Amino acid sequence: MALSPFAAFVAELQQRHGPEVDLVRHELFFQGQKRFPGGRGALALARDALLLARPSRRQPLPTGLLAVLVATLAGSSGWSSLARALPAIATAGLTPVVLAHPRLDPSLFPADVPVLRPGGLGLAGLDPAGWLGGWVAQAQARQKLWIRAVAGLLADRRGVLVLHNDFDMMSTASLHSGWPSVCLLHGIPTDEFFPCRADYQIVWGPSSRQAFADCGVASARLVVDSLGRGAGDGAGPDGPPQVLAVASQTQAVIFGPHLAAHLKAFVAGLHQLDRRMVVLLHPREGGRHPYGAVPTSLPPHVVLQAPQPALVLAHCSTLAIDAALAGHWVAAVEFPHTANQAAYAVATPPLRVKSAGEAFALYGRLSDDEAFRRQAAIRQKAWLNNTFSPETGGLSRLLGKIVPSCPLP
Repeated sequence: MALSPFAAFVAELQQRHGPEVDLVRHELFFQGQKRFPGGRGALALARDALLLARPSRRQPLPTGLLAVLVATLAGSSGWSSLARALPAIATAGLTPVVLAHPRLDPSLFPADVPVLRPGGLGLAGLDPAGWLGGWVAQAQARQKLWIRAVAGLLADRRGVLVLHNDFDMMSTASLHSGWPSVCLLHGIPTDEFFPCRADYQIVWGPSSRQAFADCGVASARLVVDSLGRGAGDGAGPDGPPQVLAVASQTQAVIFGPHLAAHLKAFVAGLHQLDRRMVVLLHPREGGRHPYGAVPTSLPPHVVLQAPQPALVLAHCSTLAIDAALAGHWVAAVEFPHTANQAAYAVATPPLRVKSAGEAFALYGRLSDDEAFRRQAAIRQKAWLNNTFSPETGGLSRLLGKIVPSCPLP
């Protein structure tokens, strides 16, 4: 099987620079997808050096064992996923503390949870060689800054790290503390998730557990706990679809360089067949898109909040799962691909189309064929059940199990 763009990039990176460069694989891949990566690397190093030169923000911490929630992003990819762990942390008898990226708004976090922010390095922590060695050396210099800044906050403490990813700069730096670590699955597991770095991975259900196992994660490191996702949801669409919607993800370079062109052509063809269709833009697209005069929607999407079901078409996106939970019909748009198999295994619903014509025909059949609609609803519900396990307590049991192994300060 051909390597994915991400896996091929990492393999070449390690061949040229050695295995230690794996620490910054995520940063370099996404930096390399943009113009002038060297210039961007220098700017990122300057930005982080100034950010971490500021005094660190410390609140008085309680004594005892801590659960340090490492928050580098807001929203469902960041703090919103971590917040789901708070009940399990309380059940395990740990005290929650947030280790927040310096740029995150303080209002994100509960008032009764202490917040730490890395910093306090001054400019003494900056390695001059990082400025002169090219974009790889610049990324490695940034990683060293983050490791030093985070280490100062966690010294003389004891507890468990809880992360929403284990591959960005600050999250990777926190893992250098040597604390036991648990990473919560925040979205579909694309190739950037692997190989996993945290000691344990909390996955949603049977499909994500199998996907992680297929990517080489040992079963002893996998714990199923949907953390409330899917609970009480997914009753199924009620009636025929009232609108066609396409999930845009032109920003998702992890799926290769051709996804944006595939989406543009698909949307253009579908718009010729149904002028009422709408494109659901991704937050990271920032309102920019290649779809011309085709109607678009910015999040939060009105279509997904409406009581009437839509037919939501997505290539490989968490939005399809969210739409199904909200009571909409969902179908996969199958473009050619050779990698990101874990993500496709989790995010691909039973209904699938390969072209705009097939999508329009599916919309018509869901509208007119009641028997087909009934069977489609049963299959979609089964897919959701395979995505989100009804099991509860997996995270709290895991925390209780690993607390005795927390290193002494």
